[in-house]
Amino acid sequence: MLINNINVSDRSTNPPVLSKVGLRVFFLQDGSYFDPYQISSVSIFKASDTFSPSSILNSDELISSSVSSHILMNFKNDSSLTIDSSFDQTNYSALGEHGIYRLSQGEYVVVLDGVNDQSGVINLFNLDQTIKNDISSIGDYVDVWTVRMVAGTEPETIINYFTLTQGNFHTITDPIMFRVRNKLLNNSITLGSKVDIKISSEITVESLISEEVKNTLRNNIVKLPSVQIVKVNDETNVASRVTVSSFTDTSSLTRISEGNTITFNWDTDLLKTHPEASAGNLGAIKGTYYVQVKFNIFNERIISPPMFLTVE
Repeated sequence: MLINNINVSDRSTNPPVLSKVGLRVFFLQDGSYFDPYQISSVSIFKASDTFSPSSILNSDELISSSVSSHILMNFKNDSSLTIDSSFDQTNYSALGEHGIYRLSQGEYVVVLDGVNDQSGVINLFNLDQTIKNDISSIGDYVDVWTVRMVAGTEPETIINYFTLTQGNFHTITDPIMFRVRNKLLNNSITLGSKVDIKISSEITVESLISEEVKNTLRNNIVKLPSVQIVKVNDETNVASRVTVSSFTDTSSLTRISEGNTITFNWDTDLLKTHPEASAGNLGAIKGTYYVQVKFNIFNERIISPPMFLTVE
């Protein structure tokens, strides 16, 4: 995924220990994404130190001061209020600041940078202590988020798990040969809907290599995905093809999940006020559109054929 146009590996891909790893959390309330009131910090521990929550939490179910020496990395912002500008993802840079970033409604991330050796300040226990990032080995870890869901409530902790690997290193004697087939999983959308456009990627590795290597490539080979959406017009008084979302527009908003499924959240209600509609170039808003995906595999840039859907 891209955060402020910087490529970051998702936790679901079992990323290499020295890569930039995005530890995302989605907050849900009654079936909807929502923004918590405060996120005080995100602390990383070895999973072996947290065989049960009670091993790191006190009686208030917050991180115990007695385990401060076990924190391997800590993330915090200037303010814990999620409406504060410090949560803006545009603050993230390749230098690896130790902040917490809001990607969208209810979607937050910290980036564990394996080559950056300085952690954020730990002040959970009235300690202003800066520690060295001690995550330099493969293994299982937990990220502990200290959160206040709603103003006036008590803070609580959320514990998630992730694995860092050596990086799936392989050698082969010939270049990788492969075929890609993309399939749009949405056939029609009702105008006004805000839905995830989902495109599956079927990867066929044609090289004579082991099944182990082929399986690794099939599950984590698509990089830097983006989506283009184009309106198709039959009317003679407007252009036959009008782009409503370009590859550039969507590059930072397109996601890739395990299994190489590409998703882009499309708010069709925005078509009503789209500049092309206002200029009279879009024609009827309802009708036929096509979707294309663009992504990288090794040294190749793949652009899919048009895949059609209907906005009704």
